[in-house]
Amino acid sequence: MRRIFMLGLLLVCGVSAFGQTHQHGTVTNGDGQFNPFIVADKRAGFYLVFIERINNVSNVMLRHSADGKTFSKPVRVNDREGDATVRNENPPKIAVAPNGDVYVCWANERGRWKGNIRFARSVNGGKSFSPAITLNSDGDAEPVGHAFQSLAVDAKGKVHVAWIDERNKRKEDRGAEIWLAISEDGGKSFSADRRILADVCECCRTNLQVDATGSLYLSYRTVPRSGPMYRDIILARSLDGGRTFTNTIASEDKWEIAGCPVAGPSFSFDATGNLTTIWFLGDGARPGLYYATSTNKGESFAPRQSLNPQQKLGKHTHTVSLPNGNILVAWDEATDKTASFWGVLDPRKGLLHRSPAQDGVAYPVIAANGQTAVIAGMRLAKREIVLLTENWKSISNSPTAQR
Repeated sequence: MRRIFMLGLLLVCGVSAFGQTHQHGTVTNGDGQFNPFIVADKRAGFYLVFIERINNVSNVMLRHSADGKTFSKPVRVNDREGDATVRNENPPKIAVAPNGDVYVCWANERGRWKGNIRFARSVNGGKSFSPAITLNSDGDAEPVGHAFQSLAVDAKGKVHVAWIDERNKRKEDRGAEIWLAISEDGGKSFSADRRILADVCECCRTNLQVDATGSLYLSYRTVPRSGPMYRDIILARSLDGGRTFTNTIASEDKWEIAGCPVAGPSFSFDATGNLTTIWFLGDGARPGLYYATSTNKGESFAPRQSLNPQQKLGKHTHTVSLPNGNILVAWDEATDKTASFWGVLDPRKGLLHRSPAQDGVAYPVIAANGQTAVIAGMRLAKREIVLLTENWKSISNSPTAQR
């Protein structure tokens, strides 16, 4: 296990009796390294991005590994010093184009909880980055909330960025909107941003992906504009390149909370196009992580199932699909203390494997390449990023894999 010093703080979901509160993701005081996110580089290695804060100045940093074990020295992504912010639920996002170009997208802060969505590209494998550009068209106006960005690249190299946007939010509104911008020239320029979804819970991360046919899928947590404040998980899908979206409730949990869950959903496709979404549910007799599968491209979902019968209060899930149809999943749990886990999920049979606890680690993310998986998380007390490298194939294919 390799470590990079960082600081983090887990926000456990709570219920307010005084109306909805907006926290937009936890911010931690002090210097350190925060908000890890990791992806495969489409060769045999990995890219890791995170926020580094020194003397209260935050920057986006990138490291590369050819094998998932040894990582390069960090490269600063943002050209303007301090052009980033720390929000543990909202890490910078990174994607790799079919030609190997590297794209990074993040939120900065121009006022408390208010800032812009920023984007930079690298054409030399992350060794250097172009000057960052702002994707939200109101970037020069009075600052408002733009955050919880998601980034996806299709097989033709078209870049899609979605984020939660509060430019139209009035005091009486419960939810925010999701806006989308698209680049057809490899991230050099983007289309005018536009609103695609409304009634969005403003404090939970989104997840944007593109399937093999070029269709867009976006998961988020909703909040209805009136009535009970149910925080159900929505999967929105677009079959026309992002022009229109159709919404499906993954599970009608009817979890009512007048506060910020600060725990967005994750989902993954398998090789046949079936998808599985995983999310945190804080209500009911057994709060924790649940998953539901769809065999018709998100038009409907099977009844939800508990991810892990042994879980205490699982949150902050992140997933990646495997070639054999299983899913690698990472999550954290918190009761009297916080710990992170990773596991192998067979959507048909349930959780096949759960790792030992990584005590004191929160907000884990996971990526896989070949036979190697890398889990990145935040060790809270020691202000460090923790990286764990595993051979997922031997575990996933083992007939003795245990729950």
